[in-house]
Amino acid sequence: MTLDFSWRGAQGCVTLFPNPEFHLHNIPAGAKMLLLTLTQGVREMGGQELPIPEDGVLPAGTFRTFAPCSPGVYQWTAQVKSAAGEVLSEAHKARFYPTDALAQDRP
Repeated sequence: MTLDFSWRGAQGCVTLFPNPEFHLHNIPAGAKMLLLTLTQGVREMGGQELPIPEDGVLPAGTFRTFAPCSPGVYQWTAQVKSAAGEVLSEAHKARFYPTDALAQDRP
């Protein structure tokens, strides 16, 4: 499974930050729920568990987390789970905020 997003248009330094648009590809069969979390280093900034979108695209503003504020590398992690809650796959995407340049994903 792969995950992609862009910081384009993101307005950081707000308490409740609307998520960017996410694109998921190669979602495993049987996946029902999607858990997305935002981190900066070891600091978790929030996330939410949602039903997996049928087309793999989760629109911007679907949920809110704490916002990126200072420039740096921020990483989104996506886990997809079965109806029983078993993690079927996990994907990461790290980008520099606010430049949107790719950063090395960390496991």
